[in-house]
Amino acid sequence: MTTPQERFQQIRELWHTFDDIHNIANQRGIVKLYHGAPTMFAELLVKKGPCIPYRVEDTARYVAKVYGLTWYEFRPYAYRAHEVVERLSTAPASIAVRWAWSFPKGEILTDLNSHARLVFAAKPISKQRRISLDDAVEELYEQAWAIGRQRGIRVTFDSAPDVLGIEDRIPVEPRTGSLVELEVSGRAIHRRVALDAQYRIRDVKSGEVSKELAVIFWNNTYIDIKVAPRNIRKARIVIRDMESWEEEPVEDEIRRYIAQY
Repeated sequence: MTTPQERFQQIRELWHTFDDIHNIANQRGIVKLYHGAPTMFAELLVKKGPCIPYRVEDTARYVAKVYGLTWYEFRPYAYRAHEVVERLSTAPASIAVRWAWSFPKGEILTDLNSHARLVFAAKPISKQRRISLDDAVEELYEQAWAIGRQRGIRVTFDSAPDVLGIEDRIPVEPRTGSLVELEVSGRAIHRRVALDAQYRIRDVKSGEVSKELAVIFWNNTYIDIKVAPRNIRKARIVIRDMESWEEEPVEDEIRRYIAQY
């Protein structure tokens, strides 16, 4: 089994260098970006490319059908149903691995499935007690939160159904995440991202921070770099089968490393 220290070193070796930040700032060369996903989805991404564009509403309607919910019942809980996903979310490696840990079915399907499970379990409570579906869902979440407090674990809407033991009708196996490395032309980098990189370089040139700190800040500050499928040249899995329990100890390793500076 991979230790948190070993996993951190794997991630650390994938960090963008100061030269990489220069290429992003100038939108030139070949840039390596990262996408975290469930292992099954990561394998499909490498084999077939991103399964986009797609309408979130189509996925939401499918999830509702799986749980026997009407669209009227589920629509208030499908918060991103209005979106059309046309580009892939990427980031520096330290950010992308969090997506692999936090979203066992990918970001959107995890969200939709978790909410559908809560609504599914809340429906009979709503009918039996003659309360609104919203109130029944809220009661379930509060129950999960109370259990989490007793166990000393953080509970979110995504994790609440697991804490409560609610049936999952859309299982994804294996229940692990993987990190995909994508080679992208610097010309495809969005101007906003290039400007973020330019700010890091200016901070170094002005003497405000060292190169080492600029690299650390860049690789560990949240950023979502959207990439169109046509701009992806190569894709390969660079870290495979990460488990959700790893997130906190690896984050601790990252914090310890940063504290040195």
